[in-house]
Amino acid sequence: MKETLKKSMKEENKKPTEKENKSENKKDETWIDKAEAKIDETADKIHQSEAYRKADKKLEDTTKKLFRKAGHWWGKNKPKK
Repeated sequence: MKETLKKSMKEENKKPTEKENKSENKKDETWIDKAEAKIDETADKIHQSEAYRKADKKLEDTTKKLFRKAGHWWGKNKPKK
């Protein structure tokens, strides 16, 4: 009986308390907020970079070219030379 009582007391002591759970959740939320802020900051830097602008311009030009060719294939407009 004493052994089972000791065992159950040890198990109760191992269980996290509500206070500990709250502090862990708060820590997790803080880390998540910091990570999101870092991601947003990095995304802004990328969007403002020259390489991103060049890639965006190139993609836009290629898309226009592709749709012009598609229009020509479908007979809706004359090809540009």
